[in-house]
Amino acid sequence: MKLVAAWGFALAAACVIALGAANAAGEATGLAAQLRYIGRDEATGMPRSVDDSYIATVERGVERYGKDERPAIPPPPVTGLDVRTIAIPKLGVAAPVGRYGVDTFGRIDVPQDARTVGWNPGYAAMPGTGGATFFAAHFEFAGTPGVFFRLSTLAAGDRITVTLSDGTAVAYAVRSTVDYALGVIDMGALLKGREGLESITLMTCSGPPNEGEHAFRTVVLAERVDS
Repeated sequence: MKLVAAWGFALAAACVIALGAANAAGEATGLAAQLRYIGRDEATGMPRSVDDSYIATVERGVERYGKDERPAIPPPPVTGLDVRTIAIPKLGVAAPVGRYGVDTFGRIDVPQDARTVGWNPGYAAMPGTGGATFFAAHFEFAGTPGVFFRLSTLAAGDRITVTLSDGTAVAYAVRSTVDYALGVIDMGALLKGREGLESITLMTCSGPPNEGEHAFRTVVLAERVDS
């Protein structure tokens, strides 16, 4: 992804992401084309620190978050394989995965329950094909602990398995677990994944809630390994 002008992306209490549109083949358009990629911290594999201009843009995005309606964009249709489940043995997680698009406020949509993990095929590679895949799920939902409630406890080496609709199991090992303040998250970097390696990124809310909003996001990066 090219280094382009920053655009503010914030996540509300539901942990949805403002991105814009994408076509069925996954090519970013509109706001998604402006995602800023700032490079990697080699110690964690996650984004490097951002500058004041980027943070100011994020703050403007937060101010307009959920206020500007636009047509919703459904997920692209299934044309072959799909993602079925994600398993994280350390957390006792064996959860269904649902397909989501973009809502009427330009935010990546997420499950409306505590159990399902969401992925957005318009912005992500199919696991097992060498690219990067992003998954999001709730820390809590309607007062109930969500499927990613204990995501922050994952450590390097912990295994994650994604199972596809044909029964193929794709294994990943955690590389890093980092809590980011909401204002410094670089969604372009998170969606891009680890350069040259197949990876998945898992994200959920974290930190003490303030009027229903969590100030941090737990981000887990995991890389493809042999089963």
